[in-house]
Amino acid sequence: MFIVIPYLTSQPSIYGIYTVCVSVSIFLAYADLGFLGAGQKYAAEYFANKNRKEEISIIGFSIFILGIFLLLFSIGFLLLSFYPELLIKNLIMGREAYIASSLLLILAIFTPVTLLQRLVQMIFGIRLEDYIIQRTNIVASLLKILSVLWFFRIEHYNIVGYFLFVQIVNFLAVIFTLLIARKRYNYDFKALIKSIHFNKKAFLKTKKLAFASLYLTLTWILYYELDPAAIGKFIGPSQVAIFAIGLTIMVFFRSILGILFSPFNARFNHFIGVNDFLGLNKFFLTITTMITPLVVLPIITVALLAKPLILSWVGIDYSASIVIVQFLVLCNLFAFISYPASILLMAQERIRELYIVNSLIPLIYWIGIILTFSLFGLKSFAIFKFIAFIISAIVYLFFTLKFLNLSISQYIRKFIYPLFLPTLFLFIAVFFIKDILPCYKSKVNLLIMGFTTGSLIVCSFLIVYFTNPYIKIQIAKIINLQKIK
Repeated sequence: MFIVIPYLTSQPSIYGIYTVCVSVSIFLAYADLGFLGAGQKYAAEYFANKNRKEEISIIGFSIFILGIFLLLFSIGFLLLSFYPELLIKNLIMGREAYIASSLLLILAIFTPVTLLQRLVQMIFGIRLEDYIIQRTNIVASLLKILSVLWFFRIEHYNIVGYFLFVQIVNFLAVIFTLLIARKRYNYDFKALIKSIHFNKKAFLKTKKLAFASLYLTLTWILYYELDPAAIGKFIGPSQVAIFAIGLTIMVFFRSILGILFSPFNARFNHFIGVNDFLGLNKFFLTITTMITPLVVLPIITVALLAKPLILSWVGIDYSASIVIVQFLVLCNLFAFISYPASILLMAQERIRELYIVNSLIPLIYWIGIILTFSLFGLKSFAIFKFIAFIISAIVYLFFTLKFLNLSISQYIRKFIYPLFLPTLFLFIAVFFIKDILPCYKSKVNLLIMGFTTGSLIVCSFLIVYFTNPYIKIQIAKIINLQKIK
């Protein structure tokens, strides 16, 4: 993010086009209509009960559903590549149109790779070994980072070549990960391929949860994924570039949160599969305690340092992004409430509650934008994304209190109060150093900001460690467990 984005943003209008075109690819993550998420839940339960045959059957059916809709998406991207003006307002014919068409064509060609990516996520995820995928992705990401030195040299801005290279690397990474699965688990890919078809039994088992997931997916798209497309269509690519800086940092935190919480998804389903509800309760309490400071303190730090961070990262041309960055980063502030609670509700198949929460979010978001866009302009997208997140977190908090059998005062004492001292430290530290922090774009200044941000986060973590006995005990247990291994 910190290395590649400065190169891409050197031409704001082209970066805006790139953002809009790439943003439509996010819909690939939802192409399974909810059946992949439902399938992974039941596959995890079968895995916990050592039923490999049913596990493969559920995965094969889920991949079949995903493949059908990926084909439709690929055709859609191909059509848009011939008429990119349907996607982007005020698109200038010539270089801009060529870039938009090329990016969409590449998306169309590499859409099937999504199927392989989701497959490896299911295989490794239900075994709680997502870290293997992450290791492969780290190597792939390093190659993508190094490639910017070639594609964005002096007087050379080849964003199409860069995007094509990224897709090729993604394809090679997923093939390598599949080979690891074959060797590590002796995975029967022949049986998996034979199971990729419509399966009535799997459909009846997954449809209730899948259709609920589909509804949640649609509401999530309305809330989370339409911003760049809507801004690009009705305002223009230059404003997409301004908003995309905040969105990039928000997605960065979202990716980190996904890495933190994704193993718990499968683990919750393991508890459900063996009917260990007491173990689920204790596990939920432990992960919430441990992850709360990991979520809250980095987000507060980045929000406080947003101005010098943006100016040293992408420069004064993106100063309008500062307020947007602050609101979008703070959207994830209450993820320590919403992520575990949503995973719990899905594991327990509490469909009605999921409908309620996820219906509120897009309604609040888009109604707020419509009513306030004339007043706040582009900022209204960030402001009401933050407001919608707060309201959803309040609803999720209600479910969490009920599950843990805690009062609001008990919850605050257990999870919020321990964050008071490290948060106070962050505000005081930023107050004293804000006037000496860099305020213009350069690699040195970006390194300074990276070091400053990281140092403050580490110091706040140390304060939590030395002031919270429970966390100190849990960390000691983790260290001892690793020594045993």
